[in-house]
Amino acid sequence: MRQTMNKLVFFIIMTIVAAGCDSDTRDTDETVRKIIDGFEGEPVVPRNANRLYIVPPVNATGVAELAPRLQNKVREYISLDGRLGVDSDDRNSDLRLEIRISRYIIERMEYDEIGRAVKKRMWITADVRLFNLKRKKVIFFEPDIQSFRIYSELMPPIEPEVRVMESVLDDLAKRITAKTVTGWYTDQMTIIEKRKP
Repeated sequence: MRQTMNKLVFFIIMTIVAAGCDSDTRDTDETVRKIIDGFEGEPVVPRNANRLYIVPPVNATGVAELAPRLQNKVREYISLDGRLGVDSDDRNSDLRLEIRISRYIIERMEYDEIGRAVKKRMWITADVRLFNLKRKKVIFFEPDIQSFRIYSELMPPIEPEVRVMESVLDDLAKRITAKTVTGWYTDQMTIIEKRKP
């Protein structure tokens, strides 16, 4: 992987140098320096980053208890992962994680013979941004990280809405943690999600 990246950087630099032969070499040198400085070749979490501040999530859904519950779960999973310490403010942090809970939806999926919804799907989505405080740069912005669960309050196994919410938030927190630490959360996806084009 590193060898492929090195070849790519070398190719880009050589292309720019070749294209800039007719122009002032100072311009070419400056362009090459900017490309090299901008190409970090690092994992999602920079190697020199140790501390993360999690901003209290913005909640655009109107369901009051979602934000603090999600923040606590993300904090817990980041701490369990062990790659980053979680700070209570961003003054001494290297990174800042921002979460906006964008949707909370309960969809009725199946009805019984008298019209009651016997199966529902709870669906919560969040937009997530990781910001490098030292370099004043966005590392990634991932919109619509989602988590959902199909459940029933009428047919066995009966699950109350509050328990389903806890489960969906837990799954969403795992996905946000995986995205923050590794850049991917595909291992958290369901079979249904993986089959989607």
